[in-house]
Amino acid sequence: MRIVGIDLAGKAENKTGFCVMIGACKEFPLGKTETKILYTDLEILKEIEEIKPKCIAIDAPFWLPKAGAWRPCEQALMERGFRPLSPILPTMRMLTLRAMHLVAVLRQRNYQVIEVFPRATEEILKLSKAPRKSEHAYDALLCALTAKAYLKGNYEDLEGIIIPKLS
Repeated sequence: MRIVGIDLAGKAENKTGFCVMIGACKEFPLGKTETKILYTDLEILKEIEEIKPKCIAIDAPFWLPKAGAWRPCEQALMERGFRPLSPILPTMRMLTLRAMHLVAVLRQRNYQVIEVFPRATEEILKLSKAPRKSEHAYDALLCALTAKAYLKGNYEDLEGIIIPKLS
């Protein structure tokens, strides 16, 4: 099974963390995880087309709130003590618009795409950043771990944002 996690940047010139997880198979009996930094949507789509993942988890809002500053999923995160940023902030709006376009292309190509919140994954799984990993690569890894929990049915859907369940 192949899974992709993406810590999407708001602008193509900024670093986007990208993680691919490959479950145990003939080529990789123990499985394999690889992280890298990408920039443009074209680079991201090219990698995804080569990997053909079962699920893609993206750290970015997939839509803007209809009214007010918060979507129901961010409100659900805040009720649990997390601190998401509002999609209507200027930099978050740019990120949201980029994510909306990328998600539309991926879904048109029949990929399963989920929105995730890496800080929740980090806390729920009791993880912390390894000293050698960049923040973007680490967040992409957290996204991929959330997709893995999702595919195993060990998740909660907070009105659009997927988080792992407490074990």
